[in-house]
Amino acid sequence: MKKGFPNDFLWGAAISNVQAEGGYLEDGKGLNVYDTLKVIPEPGIPPMFCSTDVASDHYHRYKEDIALMKEMGFKALRFSVVWSRIHPLGYEVEPNAAGLDFYEDMVDELLKAGIEPVVSLVHFDMPDHLYRKYNGFMSREVIQFFERHVGDVVKRLKGKVKYYITYNEINTAPFYSRLVSGSKKDNTMSNAQYFSQLSYNTALAHSVAANKIKEIDPLAKVSGMVAFQPRYPLHCTSEDMLAADFVNKMWNLLPFDIMTSGKLPDYFIQYMENREIRIHMEENDKEIIKESSKLIDFLAFSQYQTGVTTTIEEISIENSIELEDALLSNPKMLKNPNYPANEWGWQIDPEGLRYSLRFLYDRYHLPLFIVESGIGIDEKLVDGKVYDDQRIDYYHNHIASIKRAVVHDGVDLMGYLAWSPIDFLSSHKEIRKRYGFIYVNREKDDLLDLNRFRKKSFYWYKKVIASNGEDLINNIDY
Repeated sequence: MKKGFPNDFLWGAAISNVQAEGGYLEDGKGLNVYDTLKVIPEPGIPPMFCSTDVASDHYHRYKEDIALMKEMGFKALRFSVVWSRIHPLGYEVEPNAAGLDFYEDMVDELLKAGIEPVVSLVHFDMPDHLYRKYNGFMSREVIQFFERHVGDVVKRLKGKVKYYITYNEINTAPFYSRLVSGSKKDNTMSNAQYFSQLSYNTALAHSVAANKIKEIDPLAKVSGMVAFQPRYPLHCTSEDMLAADFVNKMWNLLPFDIMTSGKLPDYFIQYMENREIRIHMEENDKEIIKESSKLIDFLAFSQYQTGVTTTIEEISIENSIELEDALLSNPKMLKNPNYPANEWGWQIDPEGLRYSLRFLYDRYHLPLFIVESGIGIDEKLVDGKVYDDQRIDYYHNHIASIKRAVVHDGVDLMGYLAWSPIDFLSSHKEIRKRYGFIYVNREKDDLLDLNRFRKKSFYWYKKVIASNGEDLINNIDY
């Protein structure tokens, strides 16, 4: 039996550049869907929404931030290349040189610090022009533009970047479509038709990206990515087991099933047949998707929480299509009474991460990579310090859980990237919800000085990395 994490385990963290950079329209950058997003508050404490003009000013302070990551001992950093900084409108034949220069400089700085760059190629950053003129990934033309964008990025970073993630949290595209896929549903289209076509188109977008990466840099390692949020049955009944199985397949597993097998899974085909749905496919699509399935080197996923699913009492189980449509139209997780939650109601289930690792490894037999995991907390800086013991407790329990998956269950796990190294805007443009090991000194309407302060968890995670995950005790003298 293994004794611990492998010596080459990739400890580190992940950042979304579109949420952290700022640098609004600087150096040729164009607007993207995150810049123009009209946010809807999620349940929890009152939000503090911000614009993206400054965010955490990572665009101007990335060297300072990387120096702090080096101090922590990071082995890897996942970051995202903002599409609209490279192609401001999304489809320019010639990329914006200043944008490519920035990301190459960032990669060089990481390599100089001994940190492996892990690059995400679309992460809430589709150019706003493509959303408004083409309807994002619902358009075949946009998939072609994405292929060009990926090619320009990989050509510039070839030989420097080893790991690529084609599409951040691809499974969420039909549910948060403007932000994740730059698209919206046509009023003439049913929810099921939209779900089916967009799921297919984003799978195709992943495939053309994977093929393009390997064409340009055959030595690069390629993965897709999902936001994996397991649904447990709320009750010990066959009805709830079937409901959870349906939601897990359609929410969590569909993209991985396509990208690993190179074809549409039977349950997805049956879902469309039951509703007489015909999606638009072109002649060489099957070949593109099949070829990309041979190129997948690992599977990346994020996980923050788990939840429960139950049948809809108002709908008879005999009406299977209506029941499934109701489950899929609102896949938000019900609360599990067995687990606590953070201030925003995100439930904390450390052993659920071990469950996910076992499940995914048994299903796909590919190396796995946790590229996002963390907890948002409403925090205040007091005398230059943040005592975030709740964050330390969260990571302690989750890392202990993944260690059991590696040591006891034999899961091939490449690394663990926490969310996140520094504070920046959440996906809801929320600055009150902080995830970082490093506090960024700003408020909603007051940028203050944007200085960086090491939280207590900074020193704890540094100790964890130095011990290769062996020393998880919270005994930091802060």
